[in-house]
Amino acid sequence: MTTQTWDWSSLRTLSQPASELPPYLERLVTGAPRESRGARSVLYCEVANQGQLYTAAAACVDFIAGHVRAGGRLNSAALRILEEILDARTPGLTVEVGERTVDTAAYCRARILDVVPDILHMADPADLDQFDAVCYLVPQLADSAPQIIDFLHRHATHPVPAVRALVLEALEEAEEVVRDGHNP
Repeated sequence: MTTQTWDWSSLRTLSQPASELPPYLERLVTGAPRESRGARSVLYCEVANQGQLYTAAAACVDFIAGHVRAGGRLNSAALRILEEILDARTPGLTVEVGERTVDTAAYCRARILDVVPDILHMADPADLDQFDAVCYLVPQLADSAPQIIDFLHRHATHPVPAVRALVLEALEEAEEVVRDGHNP
């Protein structure tokens, strides 16, 4: 499901070989809820542990983005790992992508931004957990994806109070990001 060919053995994680991550990624996007949450826990520990980013995060984001581009829906666990990767930082961390060396965090952000329109399209207020994960992920991307503000405004008057509360909180944060920029 990735769009890049990754040499998993060259990628770094916290503790286990990166080559062991693809089955977890598959469970993350296609598994039953409990299985998907378990896969997310492993992936979080290995690629974005406590805000520390590892190079394998780039391949993980690419896998998830490939799933979306192939028409797959993201569950809350997949959306939350994207947010955790987006929040993680390791200054100076680079990864080989094809013939280029790129900043790992910048690559992850760009790949997530590539699928923002798809993520917004699949956001389903009837699935509160998934919709909550979307509302938690997208505000920090609002300075680079203006459709996020439009999406949040469209849902700001949702008749379900819990949905409306999620949206209004996300909208406030997104407008702040647009005004002040994202935290690199």
